Amino acid sequence: MSVTDTSASIRAFAHVASNAMRTVSWSRTVRRGILAATAVLSVSSASMVAADTTSPGAYTSTAPMAPRLQWDPNYGYCGETSMIMAGMRFGQYTSQWTARRVASARTNQTLEASQLLLGVSPPDGNAVTAAAGMRLKLASYDSTGSSSTPDYLAWVKQQFVRGGIVIMGVLTNANIVGRDGPGDSEYDHIVPVLRITSDQPLDGENVGRYFPTDTLTLGDLETPRGNTADNPPGSTLYTYRFDTVQKTRQQANRGSGPANLYSVLKSTGTDGSNYAVAVTGVTDTSPGGPYVIPVALTSSRISEGLPTRDPMPTPPRAKSMALTATVTIPDTGTAYRLYEYTNFKVVPRGNFNAAAAKNPRHIAHAWDIPAGTGSEYTVHLPHVSTAGTYVFRAVPTSAP
Repeated sequence: MSVTDTSASIRAFAHVASNAMRTVSWSRTVRRGILAATAVLSVSSASMVAADTTSPGAYTSTAPMAPRLQWDPNYGYCGETSMIMAGMRFGQYTSQWTARRVASARTNQTLEASQLLLGVSPPDGNAVTAAAGMRLKLASYDSTGSSSTPDYLAWVKQQFVRGGIVIMGVLTNANIVGRDGPGDSEYDHIVPVLRITSDQPLDGENVGRYFPTDTLTLGDLETPRGNTADNPPGSTLYTYRFDTVQKTRQQANRGSGPANLYSVLKSTGTDGSNYAVAVTGVTDTSPGGPYVIPVALTSSRISEGLPTRDPMPTPPRAKSMALTATVTIPDTGTAYRLYEYTNFKVVPRGNFNAAAAKNPRHIAHAWDIPAGTGSEYTVHLPHVSTAGTYVFRAVPTSAP
């Protein structure tokens, strides 16, 4: 991702946010991933500096993902954008429009019910449907049992440190974002976790243990401003300590500045629920497998075009971008084959080599990776569309 493109995208989104006219109403039962970006962008630099109180720990786990910016119309595409970021970590990209279509195939995208959400009917939300359609493995936090917010944060930490991409619901400060009403009773926004730090080693029993001074860093998806010295101005990152991020709905709407923008519902398990999923990899049900090896995608763009109306009956005009697929080779003495697909429906759930031989037209491109290539293999696609779908799977040539 180029610095020039990032800066330009942030300026463009700020311009749209300051000029967009939205009608925002809030519902307890239907959660929205939309923020009043104009108000958030007005947070002063002085407030941002004063918010640097997280004191990140000595031990850090990160998810190497570039930020992405969501569309705000149609009640917001925060769930979709979070799932896209997780998918890119595991070798696939799609547009926000396609992600919502996979999650809610029979629902018009201008309707509230079309959103990719957590914790609504069915119990884990249509994030489960979306992940299955995108051929991603998903773990869900059990929000139906009686558990506290520290239990929830310990689950988030455990899934993240083990390599999952955690997507969670957070509360937003209604006063900072300029929203009418107090906000949802459980969460207002859906965001990915990009970093966990701790004063304790992130291994052994500590992987799933809650420590009050642990921190989590969220990817905002909208606002080009961070809240700590580790998250400089122009970033979309917000860092919070485990003990201070927990707030009731009333407490979540207090204070000003980035330190008080986001919070996690303070719950005992009886007065509200917390919701999260973790994308843990790609589907590979091959007998004797899985055989897939890691692939990660990076993009030259962090946005997909600027919406011009709300509601938005069709997606914005697509942009050209470059994609880079990086394959991590676990055994340099083994030959592998890398496949590219451009439609989720034709991506196999296993037996990738056999499926390619049976249905070669399902393969957009294929690359042979000879034994002895090295620890990485890279494919660069210089001109693809932000509206497209690009799915990469790499397996040994000897795999079924």
